[in-house]
Amino acid sequence: MKRIKFCLTWVGLLLLHAAFAQTFTPLTIEVETETGLLSNPWGGGLNCPQLSDADLNRDGLNDLYLFDRTANLHLAYRRQGNQYVFAPELVQNFPELTEWSMLRDYNGDGISDIIAYSDVPGIDGVTAYTGFWQDNKLAFKRYPFKGPFNLAFFPLKSGGKAQVYITRIDIPSIEDVDCDSDLDILTFNISGGYIEFYQNQSVEKGYGRDSMIFTLQTSCWGGIYEDGLSANMNLAAAPGQCFQSNGTSVDFRHAGSTLTTTDVDNDGDIDLFVGDVSFNNINLLTNGGTCKQAWFNKQDPRFPGNDKGVDLPIFPAVYMVDVNADGKKEVLVAPNENNGSEDVNVLWLYENGGSSQSPEFKFKQDNFLVKDMIDLGTSAYPTFVDYNADGLMDLVVGNGARFLPQGQRSIGLHLFQNVGTAQKPKYRLVDRDWLGMNQYNRENFALSPTFGDMDGDQDLDIIVGAEFGQLYYAENTAGPGKTMKFGLWQAKYMGIDIGQGAIPQIIDVNGDKLPDIVLGNRRGNISYFQNTGTLQKAAFAALDNAAPNIQRLGKVDGTAEGNFIGYSAPLFFRQNQSLRLLLGTEHGELRLYDNIDNNLAGTFNMSDNKLGGMRLGGRTKADLADINGDGFLDMVVGNARGGLSLYSTTFRSSQTTAVREPLANRALNLVPNPASDWVSIPGLGDKEGILTVFDMAGRQVMQQNTNRYTNEIQIRDWTPGVYVFRLSTEGKVFSGKLVKRGE
Repeated sequence: MKRIKFCLTWVGLLLLHAAFAQTFTPLTIEVETETGLLSNPWGGGLNCPQLSDADLNRDGLNDLYLFDRTANLHLAYRRQGNQYVFAPELVQNFPELTEWSMLRDYNGDGISDIIAYSDVPGIDGVTAYTGFWQDNKLAFKRYPFKGPFNLAFFPLKSGGKAQVYITRIDIPSIEDVDCDSDLDILTFNISGGYIEFYQNQSVEKGYGRDSMIFTLQTSCWGGIYEDGLSANMNLAAAPGQCFQSNGTSVDFRHAGSTLTTTDVDNDGDIDLFVGDVSFNNINLLTNGGTCKQAWFNKQDPRFPGNDKGVDLPIFPAVYMVDVNADGKKEVLVAPNENNGSEDVNVLWLYENGGSSQSPEFKFKQDNFLVKDMIDLGTSAYPTFVDYNADGLMDLVVGNGARFLPQGQRSIGLHLFQNVGTAQKPKYRLVDRDWLGMNQYNRENFALSPTFGDMDGDQDLDIIVGAEFGQLYYAENTAGPGKTMKFGLWQAKYMGIDIGQGAIPQIIDVNGDKLPDIVLGNRRGNISYFQNTGTLQKAAFAALDNAAPNIQRLGKVDGTAEGNFIGYSAPLFFRQNQSLRLLLGTEHGELRLYDNIDNNLAGTFNMSDNKLGGMRLGGRTKADLADINGDGFLDMVVGNARGGLSLYSTTFRSSQTTAVREPLANRALNLVPNPASDWVSIPGLGDKEGILTVFDMAGRQVMQQNTNRYTNEIQIRDWTPGVYVFRLSTEGKVFSGKLVKRGE
């Protein structure tokens, strides 16, 4: 197999926020882990990917389409030679779908169509969308089934019609099963272990391939029965027979199964891969019959029998893709269950080392695609902080959990140190369990960190929210301007308990100069806990409905329509001297609110319900910081798949920059840096400018006119820490960060 390199190139992806002209452009910041540089670090992670190969950009090459059922999210990789390039812009026209989705060309026009789980809420079945080209990208229109619920249907023998029933947890086979060129449906019976064959009558009725007209051809396709008690399937003795147990009917059951059909041995009939919710293996059944009469007489329940078998907890599914563009399809296996299943090594690749006629599948890797991206398991909760006081913004990411066998899990704060420069950041994963929070893995999970000075000693302490509603607190004992050093964890901080899904932010909301706590939660609202203590000793009422706390701050609601789960993730920040709220949600979009100042008891205004048009895959949590010194905030977003996305924004990082402009070669040189007493700005020449300095909380420290004669600034009395310098001169803005040393 040729070596395949996966690289992150987001071509032409500009996500526009119309109301505020906010533009979000993906950033390609390098990330290094134990395995070296990641080629697609900000790809967002994978949990339960479903794969199809199809031409997504009209270049005649098969690209890779993924649908991750954890977040009901479409993803795309563009084929470039023997490489895949992450290309999310190729799925921007795809409709919202749930559970499962696959690309197939049902009408033979050379354009991929969507066959997917029912888009009618509460009704199990099959829907379809017909594909067409729009600006060389796939777009779709709903296929009009003229039956119950506008879903795929079949005629009943008693008269009338019924939708083709496919439970939401199964994955059916949508392929040409009887070799007549139109697409048929294979799925397990609603109540039993037999496979039903819904034959497409489009060709038989003289319509060619332009229709989907189904009839239930047989309720025992291939003669096999799955009892759910064994990894083996029960096989019929001869073609045309249906497996029976001692001459009597078997008991009906249905546990959940995945079906993938393909002509593995290229003998002209259809073979079958089966995954079952009860087992970690894949069973390959070989067809000893024909296209017209399938009969499975051989099986390999530990596929592939000649190499490392599939052992993927739980409920695996098979996908056939020509990964390396050599004309032979490889086998890829992924979990089909998004709770309690493997959530990092989720794509097992079996390379075809044989020929199309005589395939020989060998295990290649268990982390196809995933190895190239940040993936922390299930859910990711990021926050920026300069943990080592070097003037560069580092990244701390809590995860929901990382799957381990036997019902175990690992949790932790993942520390990504910024080892780059002020203008060119680079992140390196230096600790997967920073501050040792995995010790709490048996009692809690879903760690969401936030930083703030809770004791008035001018360094940043840490609070971590967790799934069961409590907070963990640790005091930073290092002092200002020094690498963070924390004392022991204090569980159940201040007795605060939000119920479920505590996602905190430390922020002075009411302007009294004391750090308050805002808490998102599973219900989707935000609770405000007002600090009633002092700068040196914070104090909070434990109940969110106890005065002066506010139980539903701003009447914010992070739930989706028709849902009662929200997992709101609040991020308050300032723009134009006013507070804004950027809210992460369970559904996966980001919402923007204003009308916050002097309105804590009122209703915030939701100025954008889907910021930038983005939907990043469920349970989003964002943070903002200027990580490249260009004067504008950059945005990192975690999601339910355990990964991260990174964007530049047009939100200003200070109030002095009026418009966004590229700052290449406009880095502000500060000498010395770090500094203790004085700092100068060399190279000003005859230029006059306005110099403004902010601390890391965004407070203005000083502002003065400057030129080559006034380019030295005394900083002896400044508090140790990191400061942002902004120099405006001749219509240009220069930016730099200074570290003020401690004593």
